[in-house]
Amino acid sequence: MIRELLAVGLGAVLGIVLLVAPGTAIRLSVFGGPTRRRRGDYGTDEPVPDQWRWLARALGLACLAIAAWIGYRTFV
Repeated sequence: MIRELLAVGLGAVLGIVLLVAPGTAIRLSVFGGPTRRRRGDYGTDEPVPDQWRWLARALGLACLAIAAWIGYRTFV
């Protein structure tokens, strides 16, 4: 029961972060991290493409859906 509760909580938090701040989530991730853009001055990072933002939002919705499904199956 604790494991399922932690899975629901982590999925909900990750889903909300991906929906609310997809650009920040991508910059903090392995795929858009600082190792890809080491050139230039501080604060001159390229903007995150819109396609990546929409992909992050879709992943956020998937995380929320999976968390809701786990919560429903466990607690109802």
